Amino acid sequence: MASFSILGPLDVTVAGRPVTPRSSKQRAVLAVLLVNANRLTPIDRLLGALWRDDAPDTAVGQVQTLIWRLRGVLGDAIGTRPGGYQLTVAPGELDAEVFASTAAEAAELARAGRLTDAAARYGDALARWRGPVLADVRLPGDPHATGFHAAVAELTEQRLAVERDRVDVEFALGRHAELIPALHRTVEDEPLREELRERLMLALHRSGRRAEALEVYRQGRQVMVAELGLEPGPALQHLHARILAGDPLLDGVDPAPTAGPAAVPAAQLPMAAADFVGRHDLAAALARHLTAADDGTPNGAPRPVAPRIVAVSGAAGSGKTTLAVQVGHLVRAHFPDGQLFVDLRGGADPLDPVTVLGRFLHAIGEEPRAVPAELDERAALFRARTAGRRLLVVLDNAADGTRLRPLLPADPGCAVLVTARRRLTTLPGAHHVDLGVFTAEAAVDLLRHAIGAQRVEAEHADCLRVAERCGHLPLAIRIAGARLAARPHWPVGRLADQLADERARLDVLRTGDLAVRSSLATSYQELDPVERRLLRLLGVLDLPRVPGWAGAALLDLPLAEAEELMERLVEARLVDADRGAYRLHDLVRAYAGELRADDRPADEGPAALGRLLGGWLTLADEAYRRASGGFRRGTGGAAARWSRWTPADLDALLADAVGWFEASRGMLTGAVRRAAAAGLHEPAWNLANTLSRFFELREHLDDWGATVRAALDACGAADDDLGRAWLLRCLGELHLNVDRLDDALSCFDPALALFERLGERQGQALVLRAAGTAHRLRHADAEAMAALSRAKAITVELGDRPGQAQVLFGLGAAHRVAGRPGPAEAAFRQALAIFRELDDRFGVAYTSTSLALVLGGRGADADAARLLRGALDLCRELGYRRGAAICLGHLGDLHLRAGEHERAVAELTEAVTGSREVGDGIGELIALRRLGAALLALGRLPAARSALRSCLALCRRYGEDGERDRALRLLGEARARALTAAAASDQA
Repeated sequence: MASFSILGPLDVTVAGRPVTPRSSKQRAVLAVLLVNANRLTPIDRLLGALWRDDAPDTAVGQVQTLIWRLRGVLGDAIGTRPGGYQLTVAPGELDAEVFASTAAEAAELARAGRLTDAAARYGDALARWRGPVLADVRLPGDPHATGFHAAVAELTEQRLAVERDRVDVEFALGRHAELIPALHRTVEDEPLREELRERLMLALHRSGRRAEALEVYRQGRQVMVAELGLEPGPALQHLHARILAGDPLLDGVDPAPTAGPAAVPAAQLPMAAADFVGRHDLAAALARHLTAADDGTPNGAPRPVAPRIVAVSGAAGSGKTTLAVQVGHLVRAHFPDGQLFVDLRGGADPLDPVTVLGRFLHAIGEEPRAVPAELDERAALFRARTAGRRLLVVLDNAADGTRLRPLLPADPGCAVLVTARRRLTTLPGAHHVDLGVFTAEAAVDLLRHAIGAQRVEAEHADCLRVAERCGHLPLAIRIAGARLAARPHWPVGRLADQLADERARLDVLRTGDLAVRSSLATSYQELDPVERRLLRLLGVLDLPRVPGWAGAALLDLPLAEAEELMERLVEARLVDADRGAYRLHDLVRAYAGELRADDRPADEGPAALGRLLGGWLTLADEAYRRASGGFRRGTGGAAARWSRWTPADLDALLADAVGWFEASRGMLTGAVRRAAAAGLHEPAWNLANTLSRFFELREHLDDWGATVRAALDACGAADDDLGRAWLLRCLGELHLNVDRLDDALSCFDPALALFERLGERQGQALVLRAAGTAHRLRHADAEAMAALSRAKAITVELGDRPGQAQVLFGLGAAHRVAGRPGPAEAAFRQALAIFRELDDRFGVAYTSTSLALVLGGRGADADAARLLRGALDLCRELGYRRGAAICLGHLGDLHLRAGEHERAVAELTEAVTGSREVGDGIGELIALRRLGAALLALGRLPAARSALRSCLALCRRYGEDGERDRALRLLGEARARALTAAAASDQA
């Protein structure tokens, strides 16, 4: 007969002869087989026990050899089964089974009131223990993956439970003093087990050693605060208070255990994740909430009368279960009567509460035949059986709060931890936590656990790309890590490149039984048909962020009704609310895109996208109408508009038209690109043309270029000449803003030709005005005057007052540059009068600036300064940074001429910075030349030379010969002054 001992060092005997293997690998294999005795041990577990994930090619053969050698000692006890091996032990051969059966006998004796016999049998059971489980066995591979550590932990928990039950029986027999040495040893071994510390304190107190009992509490509290950051639990604190108060009731003998359900604590928590990252602080905070003191608060608040409930909600794959299990293990010692865990399978097929209660009642010791059939009766029995206990209930993956209520204990000593995709707002008194995605750092940290620190450090940039393309979603990161771990020969960049294809991303993010797609599908199945349709249409948009009214446009519903549907998607964690808009996680967007072909008419997607674009056009038209004047869009186009807004809605939404544009800029840019990609060329160019004015005013040059070019490509593919003409005019204006004059004219010429062929007179006027500006900046006076004169004639013909003001401004600028101050002043004054008549503050600002230059040129510096200060205030009010930089440059020049050099330096320094920020190279070089002159006047020669050299570099880039000559003259003066100063120093 064989004998196997694992409750201590590994020991094996056969026929009374010791045969314990000495080889470390044989011992490891035998240990894994023993903790799975009488059950199949898959060969993968044995491979993991020996080599983790790095098994050699000969690994299976080596395992077979080890099994063969063990069979040479143990005979046929080790059998081969499909997929692995099974070690069969007979009753009485494995000490762990003897321990469990003896402890069960002791519990039966205790329930029968035979306390002396029960105490003896508990002693027999505990005598089987010779030390920690398999104390001398070390697995060279991964003990977590093999279930080895979990089995060891389970046996250790069983021993502690039996020790506690034995103490309770001995207490009932009045044997307090005899137990003190053993309890001291146990508490030293398990300093965080509060139920054992309670019993030691009670034994000391009842043995007349009150001071020692209080010291045991003090030591325990010190350990718990130091190691867990937590105060002792309410039961331990309550016992401490009773000892301090000298409660006479503590001096009595504990009653004998009753013959009710067994008090063996359930320990159902799954194993905690070894690679738990990124949320340690949150886990600790939730643990503190679940274990907060029950006996009131410092301000005298009453003790709670209900269990504490923590509800963690978050999107599919956000790591809710991992967090809940981690928290459960952190607080396990505070709930000595057990920890219950169940996956409620929230989704299309949730677990029935009746079934869950049956499992729970059985776990806490209720006889199956005593469990009633009805839900209400089971819930009542569960509340009764949990009364007076400290029990943790973890309800994972809940569908809704209604189905949870029967599963909640009533005793305030219990606590409940719930996870769900939706926020469970109907849970009474719950502490809610919304779980998002990982930070980039935490995502890479999870990859580090999967593929090793060395690989992460060597390919850190690619790891960041993988994390970003997984949307920092914990489940996706875990899958990516598993794929990379299974392919150690792959560069991380290879997976990052695969994930770059959004259409294939969900195919890549699956391994084994883990898949992002199936996780998202569960959330999708929970939706009703209208909610599903809305999610599919959001997939048609393929935009990361959509406005709050998007649902109304997509479904063509009233705003309030559609907003409610969008909020339901938020509750389902498929959409995130984001400052008046909604955002789709990249992986949700990819999944919604896959759904868009399901259960819908073939034309539903384009029609829905058209309504969304029509809504943007409606708002952009209205914002344009309400905004200050300035550079004009021309036509708004004839694409279909969509609106469900009342006038009051529009007043609220567009009270600050430019502010609305800024808040919506990213979504507007995305809408133009999406329209262009879908071939909806007319709404694409209508929207891009309207937005150009805002982009110019706010100097968002990249967005301006991106929208115009995308819409221009769509118009070219559709042979839409009207759209091409307007967009070429916009693109030319963009080039003009960044001083690419030849590129600007190369757009204006074909735009003008198209407008002339189409008979579009307003478009002709706008292009001619802009072309005149480009020619003026190229110092081509004749061409400038010709273009501007033609533009003036057309605006008069059309009765276009805003157009007349803009052309007059252009004529004034051309006259000023050409040295004709009189006509320049007259044109500027006429333009300024019209702009003021139209309340066009933008036009007033830039025209006042130019008029100030003419006035300053003829010595009217006070009038010039007044105009410049007013223009500067307007530019700052409008957020027009380019104009503000120009005003500061001219004010600095006025103060330079007036000898106010320090003031000039301050203004010109700000002008240089502002011009540089908006990409105004010509404005920057002029401000640098003036700054050099001001610094030279102050005698700051090194700083002056630096400014002037920077000016010369820009002059060469932009071909500004006049400014170059001025800068060279100033540099010459600076050198001469430096030489004079050096000579004077030598003579001294």
